Amino acid sequence: MTIRRHFSDTRTEVGRVRFLLADQSVQLVAEGPGWQHCSEHRNFSEATQELAFLPQVPQRLYEASLEDLQRRMGLEFAA
Repeated sequence: MTIRRHFSDTRTEVGRVRFLLADQSVQLVAEGPGWQHCSEHRNFSEATQELAFLPQVPQRLYEASLEDLQRRMGLEFAA
């Protein structure tokens, strides 16, 4: 059984983007009114690239999710 933990969770009025960590992968979960996306990636770089190419993700949600991810990474890996 793979245990996942939330790494970042961005919510705006137009949708939600979550990055979840597993042992060997990063899961991207994005959703908004009338659409959902879930994909598995080897690392954050691949996951954010996938997010960039999702046509349903508004620019504002994309930017906010990257800001949240960068902030979280800074906190997580600062030590």
